[in-house]
Amino acid sequence: MIAQSPCNMAARPALWHPLVLLIAGLVTWPSEWDGLRTVLDSARSPEPSAADREPHALGYYVELIEGSNGSHGARPEGWVGFREADVIRYLDDDFLLFELKPNLCKTLFGLPFLTNSFGMHAGPVTAEKPPETFRIAVLGASMDMGWGVRYEDTYTNRLQDWLESRPEARRPGRPRRYEVLNFAVAAYSPLQRLETLRRKVMDFQPDLVVYSATTLDIRLMEIHLCDLLRQHVDLKYDFVREAIGRTGVGPTDLRVDRSGKLIDKQALKDKLKPCYWGLYDRTLGAIAADCRAAGVPLAMVIIPRVGAQDAPAHRAEPVARLKALAAHHAIRTFDLSDAFDRDDPATLEVAAWDDHPNATGHARLFEAIARSLAADPKLARLLLSAGSSSSESPDPRGPAERPGPPVADTGRSGPGLGDSG
Repeated sequence: MIAQSPCNMAARPALWHPLVLLIAGLVTWPSEWDGLRTVLDSARSPEPSAADREPHALGYYVELIEGSNGSHGARPEGWVGFREADVIRYLDDDFLLFELKPNLCKTLFGLPFLTNSFGMHAGPVTAEKPPETFRIAVLGASMDMGWGVRYEDTYTNRLQDWLESRPEARRPGRPRRYEVLNFAVAAYSPLQRLETLRRKVMDFQPDLVVYSATTLDIRLMEIHLCDLLRQHVDLKYDFVREAIGRTGVGPTDLRVDRSGKLIDKQALKDKLKPCYWGLYDRTLGAIAADCRAAGVPLAMVIIPRVGAQDAPAHRAEPVARLKALAAHHAIRTFDLSDAFDRDDPATLEVAAWDDHPNATGHARLFEAIARSLAADPKLARLLLSAGSSSSESPDPRGPAERPGPPVADTGRSGPGLGDSG
C-alpha cells in the first residue's frame, strides 16, 4: 500500500465536493429554478474557502485600484497602486467603472508601462484586421494584463511571437500574421470581461477568444458589484438585476459616509455572497452565447497566482468550480493552474509582497498555454488554417530570440519538451 503524503490527504476533502459541482455544472438550469440556484450556491460555499484563508486578498485588489491608504502595511519604496500610477481613467455611471488610458508611456517599478491607442497593455494595432491575419482576443485581469512586467514579456505577447515564428504560418493557405490582442485590465471581474467582449472585442473581428479565469475571480466580482451598488450605477444586465434583487439588498445597505465609503460594507458583502457563483455561471453563458452567435471559437484558460495561495490543496475547489461552469456551457478549457508548481515562487513573483508573475512567470504561462494549444487538434488546425493535420500541430518552442531578459534556468526543458512540430 502506498503511503499518502500529508499534502494528498489534506487535498482529499477539497476534491470530493467539487466532483458534485462538476456533475451539477453539466445540467442546464431552467430559468424558473434561479431561486433554487441561489440557495444551492450558498450551500456549495464551505467555510473557510481558499479566498477566505487569505485575508489580504480582497484588500490587495482594492488597494491596487484605489491606491494605498496605509491600511495594507508597508510597501517598498516606489510601489504605487493603480490610482496612484495614473494609468486608468474612471468612467462615470458606467458598468465598466474604469479602463486603461490609451497611449500611455510611464515607468512603473523601474519598467516601462505602455498602452496602445486602444488602451491595451500591448504594441500598436489597427481597428481593422489586416488581410491574412489571425486574431486572438484575450479577456482577463491583472495577471493577463501584465502588472509589474513590460508588455513584451507578457505571456500574451510571447504567444504572438511564437505563432509568428512558426514555419507553418508562412506556408501557402495559412495566416501570414498573428495578433494576440490583450484586452485584460487589472482587477476586472468576470462581468467586466463580458462587457469588454461586447463593447470592444467584437469590433476587432477576432478569430479566437481566450477567456482567462483565476481563483480570485469571485473576489473581483465582489469588488465590482459593491462599487456598482455604492455608486448607484445601472446594473445593465437583467440576470444581474435579478440576482441582486434576490439578495435583499436595500437602501440601508448602501449608506455611505462623508467620504463616499460604505458604512457597513461587510453587511452588503454578506448579502451578496450567495449569488456569486450563480452570477459567474450566467456570465460565462453570456460570453459563450455571444461567441457562438458571432461564429468565433471560445476557449478558457485557468491562470494561477504565484505562491501558497494557489497551492494544489488550496486551489482544488475553486478550480473544480471553474471547470464545472465551463463544462456547463461547453467551453473548451485548459487548466494551467499547475504552471508554477515546479518552481521556487521567489523566482516567479514580481516581489515578495506581490503574487503577480514576473517575466519568468509569464514565460512559464506561455509554455503552459503553448503546450495546451499544440496538444489540442482542433485548435491547432484552427491556428494554422484549413488543411493542417494533427501531425502538424505547432511546436510550442518560442523564437530563438525574444524581447526581454532570458528566462532563468530552472533545469527544466522549455516549451515543446524537445518534441518537434
